[in-house]
Amino acid sequence: MNTTERPGVVALVTDALGRSADLIQTEIRLARVELGEKADALKTSVVSGLVMMLIGTVFIIGAVILVLQALVAALIESGVSPTIAILIVAGGSAVGGIIVLLAGTKTIGAVDPTPTRTITSLQNDARMAKESLT
Repeated sequence: MNTTERPGVVALVTDALGRSADLIQTEIRLARVELGEKADALKTSVVSGLVMMLIGTVFIIGAVILVLQALVAALIESGVSPTIAILIVAGGSAVGGIIVLLAGTKTIGAVDPTPTRTITSLQNDARMAKESLT
């Protein structure tokens, strides 16, 4: 006869549920850590993007003050009416400013805040839990 007792179904289910609860708590801790990391990266990206946008704005203002005056004067001297000369130069400056602002916007959106490691780990844990219950 076999003298060692085999655990019953209730004991096995209780053990599996206890381990699942521990696993879920661990995954929640992992998610918190990963979300914190993502939040820090997002904050850095936003600050960098805003700084780039601010610098771009300063360059746009500098372009408006310095380059516009010189280009408008050059166009007027070459025979272009003053109104048309101003529109040509202002349009070129606006395009340059838009390019810098878009670069800053792209920098802000460069960080994906999705906790991919946690999601992958949860999927693996769910698969393992299913396998252990079957």
